[in-house]
Amino acid sequence: MQPFVPIARWSFEPPKTWTHGGCCIHRHENSAAQFLQFPLILICEIPDFIKWVPRATGYRKCSMFLKSPPEVKNGVLSFNGTPALVGVPENVVITPLADSSAFLGASCSDIKSRHVFKIGAFENIRFLSLFRFNIWWMIPRMGNCAREVPVETQMLLLELITCGNSNKLNKDVDYVLFLPILDGEFRSTLQGNSASELQVYVESGDCSVIGSKFLKSIFINHGDNPFNLIKDSMKALQKYTGTFALRKTKQMPSMLDVFGWCTWGAFYQDVNPQGIRDGLKTLSEGGTPAKFLIIDDGWQDTANEFRKDGEPVGEGSQFGARLMSIREKGKFRRTANEDSKSIPHSLKDFVSEIKESFGLKYVYVWHALMGYWGGLNLNSPSLKK
Repeated sequence: MQPFVPIARWSFEPPKTWTHGGCCIHRHENSAAQFLQFPLILICEIPDFIKWVPRATGYRKCSMFLKSPPEVKNGVLSFNGTPALVGVPENVVITPLADSSAFLGASCSDIKSRHVFKIGAFENIRFLSLFRFNIWWMIPRMGNCAREVPVETQMLLLELITCGNSNKLNKDVDYVLFLPILDGEFRSTLQGNSASELQVYVESGDCSVIGSKFLKSIFINHGDNPFNLIKDSMKALQKYTGTFALRKTKQMPSMLDVFGWCTWGAFYQDVNPQGIRDGLKTLSEGGTPAKFLIIDDGWQDTANEFRKDGEPVGEGSQFGARLMSIREKGKFRRTANEDSKSIPHSLKDFVSEIKESFGLKYVYVWHALMGYWGGLNLNSPSLKK
């Protein structure tokens, strides 16, 4: 083992016992460690969790991060001795996974397809959440208490101050990640209530799929760097589940190497062939020609039986529309009686035309996984075939 060689001198006299992040360092009164300004027990080897951190005050302070698993004790969920949640109910269970990570779950006597469990409360702790605010989009929200955590939260990151120093330059910070995951046939999300308690919402989505014990509904982990924390957490989950691949192991599509255009922001569902031509022409004349194109929602043959003709589109009403056929909508397909040159013979012909005219390398069309938002209209003559 190599002797401990300091890279800086302490500029203050510490107490006899110094507590940091749940561990204690004791001064040795008779130490011969003359390289420091105070007697300290001689360390022979530097553990991985000891770091020398530059500070704005002109000296460097020793910062430690211990990779110890989270624990629940006396109703408190803590990380390295720092409380994160208080008032943790007795039915909440923690299952260690690795050095700093674990699963959090709960159980009850009721057997049903949907549960809401309280897992503890927090106040005056800054957080970042990612939550699903409608069917298909997630957005971030920040706050400092559990009551501000929105429903359908898919990720929650807490910032824990691990020392009592109020000086923002010198405070030590630990980050805690809560990541709701699939537990068997049940999905999980986080939410807060009016009592500033954090809850986990567990559901199967099927009244015939029921349960009462969900011990791995939330993956939790902690670290001193939020970016590394998320990367390490995804690695741990990938290794544990084996159900997905990490982004760094995936082959990036070649379309990402070139500039492209998606029609949604310009047309929404009113996308049409001439508008696409005009948009591509404008981009080319402006010196930023598109090399790939995404024809977004609006090109498919659909019908909404839940909305009358001429009725204004209400929020969410468009998701009742269903696919009538696998062919393109009429505005992308010229009929025998039409003589307009602006309407292509078919979507296939249109794609060939714009590729040749504007030098496009890729053309994509959007569609929902189930055909369209409301699925397929099985009564449509085209789909009956």
